[in-house]
Amino acid sequence: MKIDRNKLNTLLRSGLNPEITTRKHLAAHLSLDPTTLTRWFSSRDRLGNPRYPVVPDRHVTKILQLFKLEAHRLNLNDEEFRHYCFENSLMQTNHQSDLAHKNKLRLEYAAQRKLSIADYSSSRNKRPILVVFTVIILFIMGWYFINLFQFYDLNSNATENDKTLNDTTLNDKNVNDAKCWTGYSVSLGVFDEEDKADPCHYRKLFHNALIQLKAENNRLKLSTSLTEHSATQDYIAFLFEQLEYRRIRDNITLNIELGKSELYRSNYQAARSYFRNASEMLTYLPEPNPKILTEISTYTAKIANELN
Repeated sequence: MKIDRNKLNTLLRSGLNPEITTRKHLAAHLSLDPTTLTRWFSSRDRLGNPRYPVVPDRHVTKILQLFKLEAHRLNLNDEEFRHYCFENSLMQTNHQSDLAHKNKLRLEYAAQRKLSIADYSSSRNKRPILVVFTVIILFIMGWYFINLFQFYDLNSNATENDKTLNDTTLNDKNVNDAKCWTGYSVSLGVFDEEDKADPCHYRKLFHNALIQLKAENNRLKLSTSLTEHSATQDYIAFLFEQLEYRRIRDNITLNIELGKSELYRSNYQAARSYFRNASEMLTYLPEPNPKILTEISTYTAKIANELN
């Protein structure tokens, strides 16, 4: 496999490597002096000894790499080698042309896809805001209806469970039903509006009376001796007692409801504990409540039947 003068000239003229079209270009890529390439094809060397005019073997591999040529192609005769080189160069040129054409089309498509800010009207600028606002409204409405349905489901389930267990439970208003004391002074406050959390307004009255008692104590002098009980003191004691009873009744109601909740989940031990707490707290009230006691007994019996 030798590269003679004809094959080297064919490589340079074929355009297989567009950067190497002359011996000077080839010498630069081989880091050689151009005159060295001329001496390759002389019939005698520097000492006058006869030599075969071909490229030295040590440079053949490098030249094949520069022109992307297989080594066995050097076995072709001059005409076949020339035909192969130019045909391969033509294929490379066509491939480069195709790539250039595709790149040109890609740039044209990219230019067509460019958006101009001036083409957008003010109405289009407002459209995203309207879409976001609509989505938020729909989300809020969906959340509201989902919670509403869940509330109805819980209420219906609770109603069905109460019917199944022959519930005799009183509502909170009946449990906390107490005659409100109406003999308090107007100076402590008048609360005409209904307050479901504090129907007798004892908490508000207690707060106002406590402030008034503090004010009276601040006005008293150390030298002054009092022999009578202050009406405010009796009033505060009464309010405190009523608040304590109401707290006990609320605690009873809470334990009953927690017991029912555990019973519905078949957690009988925890349910029995809640009902036992409610029964014990009934003894702290000034008057017995047979209806609540009957209710607790009903659920306790239900738990006993389930455990047996």
